[in-house]
Amino acid sequence: MRISIFQFDVEWMNPDANLLKIKKVCEILKGQTDLLILPEMFNTGYTMKPFEIPLEWQSNTINTLQNYCFEYDITISGSIPMHNQGKYTNTFIFVGKEGLISSYQKIHLFSMAGEDNVYTPGKKVEFLNLGDVNIQPLICYDLRFPYVSYQNKTTDVIIYSANWPRVRVDHWRSLLQARAIENQCYVIGVNRTGVDENGYEYPGKSMVLDFNGSIIAELGDTEDIITTIVNPEEVKMFKEKLPFLNDRKDVF
Repeated sequence: MRISIFQFDVEWMNPDANLLKIKKVCEILKGQTDLLILPEMFNTGYTMKPFEIPLEWQSNTINTLQNYCFEYDITISGSIPMHNQGKYTNTFIFVGKEGLISSYQKIHLFSMAGEDNVYTPGKKVEFLNLGDVNIQPLICYDLRFPYVSYQNKTTDVIIYSANWPRVRVDHWRSLLQARAIENQCYVIGVNRTGVDENGYEYPGKSMVLDFNGSIIAELGDTEDIITTIVNPEEVKMFKEKLPFLNDRKDVF
């Protein structure tokens, strides 16, 4: 599977501008990728005021991405703030030609920013099969909690959609590498760039790691895209060669 990541400076509370950026990237990637991954809250920025978001932004974002999927023959994913039965969740969505095909609600909310005061945490992990690739989506702060990804021996790719700050970029790299090593699968981290309305600076540094924990693709600190190929057969062979996961104990 061909997977592309797009890190960019998310326009604050301006979904039209952000969707236009995504459209331009889709035009570039047409015929060259299968899945496009975007940062956390790619349509609004990392807002702690979801109640100020017009509800139509949610449906417009999904419908617009669906149109892109039709036009450019692609699946698009990333996190957005979502309104669910009177509550707000930070939700990782996958959108295809048929619309919303899968979602995951962020389990670990970043209490240092007050995210837990305005969003409702998810309660379960999710997996998605795209073609022959088994994917687990997670969001930003989830990266610090290894048990949430240490779930399924058949996972081929773990994806983190993030707004990870520059001040802790060393943690970003180290934790992504650890998740790849311990799960023996590809790990992809997609971060934003720029400075948001709260003054937080984001370094980009989006990257793809293989099942041995080696970085096979990495971006800098500016808006950029990169495409890599993930091969589930190689993941399977690596796990068979080094079957560490067979010795795992469920002790908690």
